[in-house]
Amino acid sequence: MRGESRLISRVRKYPLVIIFLLMLLPSSYSVPHVFMTPEHPDGEIPFPQNVSIESEGFVLIVLDGVGRENFLDSELMPEINRYRDFSATVNIETGPLTLSATCISEMMTGVPNAPINGLRNFDLTHPGQNDPWLLAAADERYNVAMVGSYVMGNLYKKFDDINFVNTFKGHSDYYQGDQDTLEVATDWLQESEYNVLAVHFSGPDKVGHTWGVDSPEYERKLTNVDQQVSELLKIIPNQWSVVITADHGMTDMGTHGSSEEITREVAAIISGPQIIAKSNSEGHQRDLSAVLSLFLELPFPVQLHGRIPLDIFDYSDEDKLLIEQWNWEAAYQRQVFFDEKKGVENSELSMDKIDWDLIPSDGEFSRNIDIYISVVTWMLIAFFAILAMGLTKEQIFDNWKLFVAFFSLITLFLFSHALLEYSAMLPRAIGGLCAVWLVGWSLSGRKQDEDSDSKFLVRLDEILHNPLLWVLIPVTLSLLFWSILVGLVGSLFIYSVMYSCYSGFGISNKNGSKFSLILPWILVLLAMTYGSIRLWYALIPFFCILVGLFQRYIKQNKSTIEKLPIISMLMITFFAVFFVHRRIYGENYIFEAVETGWPNSISNILISSMLLILSAIVSATAYCKVDHKKKSVIFSVWLIFGLIVSALESTYFDIAALILVLGGYLKSIQIYVKDSEDDLAIEYMIASLSMQLLLTWGAWSTFATLLILTCSGKIWRIISTTYDTEIRFDNAKPLIAMAVFPWVVWILWWTLLGQVNGLQTCFEGICPHPRELDPGSVIVRGGYVGAREDPNLYWMIFMIASPLIITSLIMMNNIQKSGLNLYPYILFQALIILGCISVIGFSPKYPRLVFSLTWNIFFATFQLFHASIIHGLKKLRSKGKQSQINLAEPIAHT
Repeated sequence: MRGESRLISRVRKYPLVIIFLLMLLPSSYSVPHVFMTPEHPDGEIPFPQNVSIESEGFVLIVLDGVGRENFLDSELMPEINRYRDFSATVNIETGPLTLSATCISEMMTGVPNAPINGLRNFDLTHPGQNDPWLLAAADERYNVAMVGSYVMGNLYKKFDDINFVNTFKGHSDYYQGDQDTLEVATDWLQESEYNVLAVHFSGPDKVGHTWGVDSPEYERKLTNVDQQVSELLKIIPNQWSVVITADHGMTDMGTHGSSEEITREVAAIISGPQIIAKSNSEGHQRDLSAVLSLFLELPFPVQLHGRIPLDIFDYSDEDKLLIEQWNWEAAYQRQVFFDEKKGVENSELSMDKIDWDLIPSDGEFSRNIDIYISVVTWMLIAFFAILAMGLTKEQIFDNWKLFVAFFSLITLFLFSHALLEYSAMLPRAIGGLCAVWLVGWSLSGRKQDEDSDSKFLVRLDEILHNPLLWVLIPVTLSLLFWSILVGLVGSLFIYSVMYSCYSGFGISNKNGSKFSLILPWILVLLAMTYGSIRLWYALIPFFCILVGLFQRYIKQNKSTIEKLPIISMLMITFFAVFFVHRRIYGENYIFEAVETGWPNSISNILISSMLLILSAIVSATAYCKVDHKKKSVIFSVWLIFGLIVSALESTYFDIAALILVLGGYLKSIQIYVKDSEDDLAIEYMIASLSMQLLLTWGAWSTFATLLILTCSGKIWRIISTTYDTEIRFDNAKPLIAMAVFPWVVWILWWTLLGQVNGLQTCFEGICPHPRELDPGSVIVRGGYVGAREDPNLYWMIFMIASPLIITSLIMMNNIQKSGLNLYPYILFQALIILGCISVIGFSPKYPRLVFSLTWNIFFATFQLFHASIIHGLKKLRSKGKQSQINLAEPIAHT
């Protein structure tokens, strides 16, 4: 008992240490598998001398997003299917990552994708070593060229021997880019300039994403691209070999990327001098790269995993044996290389005995051991959570229903990630509800005696807490739309919106349940550690809470100055909630506002000037305790000066402004060292930051950041006044509010920088965006400030990132000065990281999950680091005084 008590005491006293220890198991085994790129063997096997090849050239034609069923439909694509009378047809299976870049990479290089490649989809580079395209480019017999989207360019742009022409005109171009592709390829063939070509038509994929595969728009696009391929085939010389294929298929909803069977099923039509007409075969997408080595009499790269489908070739048995032995020798050397890396020896593998069953068809993606690690990690999370609660055995048995529900939810959450191939939207919808509940429950501040007679609020309360109703709603939706997924995802979204409204206007602080001490912590733990938690959803209840606060201040006849922080935060939160839905509107309007924040036209200058003056007035009024009118004028002049510098686009003026910025930072530090409580330190810091932000991120970003920095602390003071009990570990709400509030503010800020996507329409109805956090939309224009002609890469990174880091630090400091202890927030971010890492083992074959988990981990780490700095500085300033909430007491007392 004494050892058990000591363990419980340590768990309560060092929760952050326990969290990081729980990360060790998945971090040491599963994380490297997901994020590290494996080595590949080098070398080539010479082409067999006694095999004669009659092909004189080669063309690869790739149709983006055309699955096998549509590809081989003679009504949709009559010309291509008529061509099958002179060709072989191979049913192709792709790898588990069915993104355009990953599929084309395997098709052309023959190298299996690493799990991390799903994250690199938009900038996937060559895996290294030689492949048939590089060998052909180095061979004096061939001239190699490629035309199409950026995908092929990313793979081969650094190789000077290959000419690449990019005809990709954006994701909303459905026809012109493909027409340009046809014209470029036609010119090359007619001029006999190149004899090894790759031609990529990307339009079908764009149409499928926009309207779905079952739409008339998609059918019209297939007929159009079928005609374009037909025109190309007519001018390809008869003695050339041709492969017509697709990179991946698509679901009926127009999605791909994960390992759904329909997205992995494509076809290849192969023609050439030694191809058996109307023959059929089965193969892998990497086999197409192996076929190229044969067609062009090239050495076989050892790193290439493909197997040549010899049953479609018209060779003698003797030649087929030579070709297969050549193919097998590369496979043998490659497998030996990988076995040696793993420290294993396969006694059955032999150079002399061909046995393709000994060669894995895919790279190692989802491994059973990673799933076991995830399960063990969650068992440990549950174990330490129960220890931290300090419950006796009698209390656990008394609340057995609650703990059965706890472990059932853990199982459900794990299964939601394990079964992503059946539904990618369901875990995102669950993650959205987790964020909504965390914010709505913890930050809602209406007391029981306020508006308690409102029939609407009472009715809303009854609806939200009626379990039978929330069983009937998904059942009804499922029957209505004939889809369980539609019912579940739709119900989760409806509940999220209704709970958000309730959190802003409903009655909180209800107690009396026998589970009231334990249940909040269990729900908080589950929500915080849910790997697919959706950050943007946190803004929905926050918006409703701000509306409720504003309504309350109106009833209380508060002054305009008192209402100003609420009005300011409400305004920018409104923008963040309603104008970020790129896949619904076609644009992320907040991102458009960020782009418009540069003074490159008269209208932009006028709009930017108004925004900057407004932000100066609001910031000075809300933040400065004295002389706020005078400081408003000075601050406005300062910002307009920065706008003029930005408009001039002169390196010399940039440098002058940056020197003033540096001087402001140094002055702020000097004042802070002298007196850390002096408000002038923060005022100088904010003034310098605003100028730097204005130069690098533009007027809108400066406007939004200033309002958040100067008003968020006021909002916390208003919210925290509703907590009329002392902060203790057995009173969860104030502690969780401290953990959640800085998180919501940070999400709001990052959304207003245009870096967060909200909702989309999908088969299941209204769904979370698959790439919620979108660092790919960071605008690099600000990196040119101070070096307009040719900035150094590191200078650009510094100029873009440094104001973000400084903003985050000031944000944490201001919130802390408003009376919020950052330690619960630090624990919260650590739990987010733990939750993401704990399910990382499910992610290898789901690229969008890799993306989501990776960026959640990155940004949680970003916040944790800055919050720890500010919290640590406060502890140092306190010189031993208590500045950390005591978590060493149990939740429930005996």
